[in-house]
Amino acid sequence: MFLFNKYRNAQQDNVSGNKTPVINWKCFLNTNPVYGAESTAVLDQKGNLYFGSHSGNFYSLDNKGKIRWSFLTKEKIYSSPLLLGDRVYFAGGDGFFYCIDLDGNLQWLIDLSKQKGRLKNSKKLNSILHFPFTYDIQKKKNIIYKSWSSPNYTDGRIFITGFGTGLHCFDEEGKSLWKYDLGFPRYQLSGVAIDDNDHIFCASRRGFAYSFTKEGGLNWKKKIKAFWEPWGNPVVCKIQNTIYFFFAKGEKKGWITALDNKGNLKWEKEAGAIRGSCAVSRDGTHIFLCDFQGFIYKLDATNGEIIRSKQINSVSRGLWITPTLDGDNNLLLATKDGKSSGRLIKLNQDLEIIWQFENNKILSVPVINKSGDIYIGSWDGCYYSLKTI
Repeated sequence: MFLFNKYRNAQQDNVSGNKTPVINWKCFLNTNPVYGAESTAVLDQKGNLYFGSHSGNFYSLDNKGKIRWSFLTKEKIYSSPLLLGDRVYFAGGDGFFYCIDLDGNLQWLIDLSKQKGRLKNSKKLNSILHFPFTYDIQKKKNIIYKSWSSPNYTDGRIFITGFGTGLHCFDEEGKSLWKYDLGFPRYQLSGVAIDDNDHIFCASRRGFAYSFTKEGGLNWKKKIKAFWEPWGNPVVCKIQNTIYFFFAKGEKKGWITALDNKGNLKWEKEAGAIRGSCAVSRDGTHIFLCDFQGFIYKLDATNGEIIRSKQINSVSRGLWITPTLDGDNNLLLATKDGKSSGRLIKLNQDLEIIWQFENNKILSVPVINKSGDIYIGSWDGCYYSLKTI
């Protein structure tokens, strides 16, 4: 599951080692041109991995790094899968929500991007109206992927966002239980977080934060930053009774808003452009996050005060990532240090570097297995298992 639990707090249970990583195995994903896998992998009970790639392929590898199967979609996959029993669920950049069994067989797919009214069948009109919100100045192209988010789950209900209506709730068989219109712009970015009361939290491209009951009732809606982009998934901190929301305007300005579960403001803070979420310390006292200026921050979870910061790099979009905590409360952070260079870095909570593993750019959140091995996707076109113990 993306960021490892329904709270999206980026806490992993397993421990990584303090030795500089060596490669257990690497698997070339057989694409030309070469693409990277940025989807966070999930593991089944046999140690098989499941993840998506920018090639549009969804992969399963065995625990020795051999490709078991691949499933081709029509667009890049940013979504990290949800594993439930003998099925995996993920969203594609093509706007479809997929359910596949563990042998790679499609069980069902649902088009998330259907609309009603005058925009229902008007691709051209949609493109014109959304152009100010979808044009990437740096890449000089229109970015119109129809789903960026990763599914979340509670009590037999799966939640996913995408282009069109916005927020959807399905059962495990793909039956629509409810949906909510998040409004214009319709290219939604972030997914949902869920608390222990099964309240659903999400943010819209319009700049609003929301809370729903699991049955679809609106608890509250709060305007944060009009038309700022909520790239980062909301994050729940149980100990602080806080939900953190992340917004960015362009590639220099960022905003963090901390609300309680009633929608009341606890604190807010300006930052550099944030395109990820935060990791929450297990005692609930601190959060860790990154910005586009290449900094990782340690913030006081109660008031947003910056306790410590460290510049990791100064490359454009170098930290488009969420840090994660291992079972010993150390941080793992993936970087893009150049067009074809990056690192996996382990830091302690004082942001002191323990080790670094150099590679091509790495934009996937690292996953740790029970043996302390780390799995990452790289933009050299390979998927890696790294030994750290």
